[in-house]
Amino acid sequence: MQVYEKLIPPEPPKRVIFITGASSGIGRAAALLFAAMGDGVAAVARRSDRLADTVKEAEKRKLPGRIFPIEADVTDPAAMQRAVALTLAEFNRLDVLVANAGIGQRGPLVESPWDDLDAVLRTNIDGVIHSVRAAVPAMRASGGGHIVMVSSILGPVPGAYAAAYSASKAATDALARSLRGELKAGHIAVSVLHVGQTHTEFAEKRLGQPGRVATRWPTMTPERVAGGIAQALERKPRTMTLRWIDWLFVWAGQRFPGLLDRILARVYG
Repeated sequence: MQVYEKLIPPEPPKRVIFITGASSGIGRAAALLFAAMGDGVAAVARRSDRLADTVKEAEKRKLPGRIFPIEADVTDPAAMQRAVALTLAEFNRLDVLVANAGIGQRGPLVESPWDDLDAVLRTNIDGVIHSVRAAVPAMRASGGGHIVMVSSILGPVPGAYAAAYSASKAATDALARSLRGELKAGHIAVSVLHVGQTHTEFAEKRLGQPGRVATRWPTMTPERVAGGIAQALERKPRTMTLRWIDWLFVWAGQRFPGLLDRILARVYG
């Protein structure tokens, strides 16, 4: 008599989370954290080999959730539409968008190569817009959701010699504020995370003048920022700053703009 093993379907994920820039740094840490929490993660990035490494790491740790890698460029609207379609085909819904993909640039605005400035604006502004436009219809069909935009303390407090980057992050705040009104009826929350210096490859990959800028300013780990994203999903704040020192920076920059302008011009210059 032949005995057939009973097949038990896998548990559905608690949430389905779409993360851009997931091949390294904050995005990779967030993908692993949410997989550890039992979520289904659509990990989106241009570097498929790095995404494969992240999947292997999750499997090595035997995390209860699952990371689904998708190679896509946030500056390509068709690619982002396709990435969301693949996510729906894999998980059948979409609950959260973490708009994390971004690049930096350092140098005087007038003398910097236009290609560098264009890359920052297309990635940090257009990339967020393309991600939102692709993800929101899927979230509406799923009954609602949450958008978390990973921004910078240089958004509310722009820095000299980082004009394009600061402008792109200030645009993130404006987009989020507008979207809160537009998406409220669809039960989609929007939060912005103002992140300070984080120990990732971001500084080394910065266009213009690479490398860490404020050497005396403490860095935090990408895992801590990933934890902040998880907190934002629980609390649904409009904006969130993770460390008191970064909160103090934003507070001082808004109340003493002339002083912070001089300090940042010296540091970034």
